[in-house]
Amino acid sequence: MKKIKNILFLIVTATYIVVVSGFISKNDSMLQIGSTIISIRDSSDYQFISKDDILRILKNYNFDAGGKAVSEIMLGELESYILKNRIIKKAEAYITEPGVLHIDIWQKNPFLRISNQSGQGYYIDREGNIIPISDNFSPYVLVASGFIREPFSVSKVSNIFIENYDSLAVSKKTIYELYDLASFIDDDRFWSAQIEQIYVNSKHEFELIPRVGANIIEFGNAENIGEKFENLMLMYEQGLASVGWNQYERISLKYKNQVVCTKNQ
Repeated sequence: MKKIKNILFLIVTATYIVVVSGFISKNDSMLQIGSTIISIRDSSDYQFISKDDILRILKNYNFDAGGKAVSEIMLGELESYILKNRIIKKAEAYITEPGVLHIDIWQKNPFLRISNQSGQGYYIDREGNIIPISDNFSPYVLVASGFIREPFSVSKVSNIFIENYDSLAVSKKTIYELYDLASFIDDDRFWSAQIEQIYVNSKHEFELIPRVGANIIEFGNAENIGEKFENLMLMYEQGLASVGWNQYERISLKYKNQVVCTKNQ
């Protein structure tokens, strides 16, 4: 008898939860959106996009949540439209009572700025996403310039890894080798502080411009990156420390297990 009572209690409880949940869902769907709150979650770190920019995106989408019922707001569709903006990494839209629509935005994080052979400028993040130059903010990142030709249209492609690297000509692999070289520099606290610019010469070899010292570092190609930087560090510690940073005009790392220096005239 006790067992039957327990079963009946569970059935009644479950039925109550279903009925109440349905009632709440119905009430929620009848709520109207009274306000929209836009939050740029990483605005203290990056300022590529503002709340006004998001409002303009919504206007282009002909989106006006004011006075609409909750059931009319297609949150997934709204997020997808916002994500078409190439600066935005993540967008979350959700509704809280009493009828408040929240739109949370996260921006992409650039680590390299490119100025290519055609005069086009853009940023790249660590996922390989192409980020347009912004009038709002100019982040302090490593800069690469010179004879850089991409195997794609910068204005039409959103990620550099859209192409098959192995099938490309040497002249069009530069952007990927730049990515590898810049990633190594960015991951190292000392080199990220010391190297401020990468120049790609007409031979598609890399030249590094340091912040300290009046010399140019001839890096060569993007092979053996770690080994070349180890050799350069030894040069800094054993050579430049004793003779001074400005004694050499050029420091070449192009040759295996060698550091060749050319003195100022």
